Amino acid sequence: MNSRISSYFFFILLLLAAIAAVFIFLPFLTPLVLGAAAAVVAHPIYRGVGRMLGVRGQRSNLAALITVILVLVIVLVPLFLVIGNMYSEVQSLYASLTDEGGRSQTITTLNNFSQKLSDAVFGVFPAYSFDNLNVTDYIKSALEWVFANLDTIVGGLIKVAGYAFIFLVSLFYFLRDGELFKRRFIAWSPLLDDRDEYITRTMRRAVFSVFAGTLAVSVIQGALTGLGFYLFHIPAPVVWGSAASVASMIPGIGTSLIIVPGIVYLVITGQYLYGIGLAIWGIFAVGLVDNFLGPHLVNKGVNAHPFLILISVLGGIATFGPIGFVLGPLILAFLFALLDIYKVSFADKNNKERE
Repeated sequence: MNSRISSYFFFILLLLAAIAAVFIFLPFLTPLVLGAAAAVVAHPIYRGVGRMLGVRGQRSNLAALITVILVLVIVLVPLFLVIGNMYSEVQSLYASLTDEGGRSQTITTLNNFSQKLSDAVFGVFPAYSFDNLNVTDYIKSALEWVFANLDTIVGGLIKVAGYAFIFLVSLFYFLRDGELFKRRFIAWSPLLDDRDEYITRTMRRAVFSVFAGTLAVSVIQGALTGLGFYLFHIPAPVVWGSAASVASMIPGIGTSLIIVPGIVYLVITGQYLYGIGLAIWGIFAVGLVDNFLGPHLVNKGVNAHPFLILISVLGGIATFGPIGFVLGPLILAFLFALLDIYKVSFADKNNKERE
């Protein structure tokens, strides 16, 4: 009796401690998940650096530190190049829109398109006049909003900096001690070791395909969108290509949020052939990457129907926020791993007993 009460009391304490630990780590869920995912993707680099340093199969502070630095270089160097080009393009775009000649030409083009559109629907919707369009006023309003919400913006930047620090620290320790964490998970888990190994392999494969696959697809789609905008003479192709990289992570619509306005711009300015060309480019060049490469990369790791993956991404984002695009498919992969174990361990066994 006393031993049973002691066991109940122990498991109640264990449950309370686990719940408390969840609440402690919950505010840092995003950088921790990103750090773990990045460590899985960067682990081959860590292994290669370890071999070069002669610490194969061992934990190495230096190898982990060098790998983190290499990840930063791989991410930040292209990012700074893109930001530099974006700054130059935004300056040129602003100069052309605030210059009286460019502004007048833009307003005339918009008014003509609005009139043609109204005529096409037989005047049901009257033509809209863009005579009062003034980019400077919009920028002034935006700056006023920034100054009015400066404390919120600064607080957000501090939070992002804190998240970045936690991400880098977690990446370092997940690289260095990832195998140790896995061994402890296997030791603590009541499941058989081979099943724990299967779960960890499945989760690692899912992380690699979802995280690396999503980033790869977004970068490729952004580059192709920017190239298309450049080929069909749309201003600021690097800016719109970068926006397309972010938009591509939105399931279902993705880069169409950027490409469709680009087609509309070409039609408004009377460049109909270019508009048709960009539409074809968006469907066959950009769209094929999303429809073929994306599902192949993600399905390879999660091993689920594309519809379930789409729902897991949308549900993950709705539940966990932006980090849900990784967490949703990972939870789905974990569920399918458990179902596979159930099938092998219980369902097949029961079927044999019935026979």
